[in-house]
Order: sequence, then structure tokens, then C-alpha cells
Amino acid sequence: MKPYCTISEDGRNIPKGTGVGVSLHEMHMNPKYFPDPLKFDPERFNDQNVKDIPAGAFIPFSTGPRNCIG
Repeated sequence: MKPYCTISEDGRNIPKGTGVGVSLHEMHMNPKYFPDPLKFDPERFNDQNVKDIPAGAFIPFSTGPRNCIG
């Protein structure tokens, strides 16, 4: 068993047992996935555009098998 977990995006290793925080605000403001993130643009989530947003880039409540359906 490895004593670390590899983060795939940049290949860094994080020691097993290390606490990791995820900033949803920073994720949702990433212009790579949401151009002009401060603009109110409901069309970015229409059927045609939502295919360009990777799973996990937008997490309004939660993600995974116990995702909030609200």
C-alpha cells in the first residue's frame, strides 16, 4: 500500500492522512471552465454548453454517490 495519494493534474504526492481543503468558490470562478465567471449567464448550463463543463468543475451542493438532489 502506498503511503501517499497522487494528485493527477500535476503529479504531486500528498502524504496519506493529510487534510485537504477544496475551495468551491475558486473552482466556480475558474475562467478555464467558466468564461467571464462574474457574469450572470444561465445559458452556460444549457444542454448544448453543459457538455463542455467537466464533471466536478461545478459542485453547487455536493458530488459523488450522495450528491444533493436539491
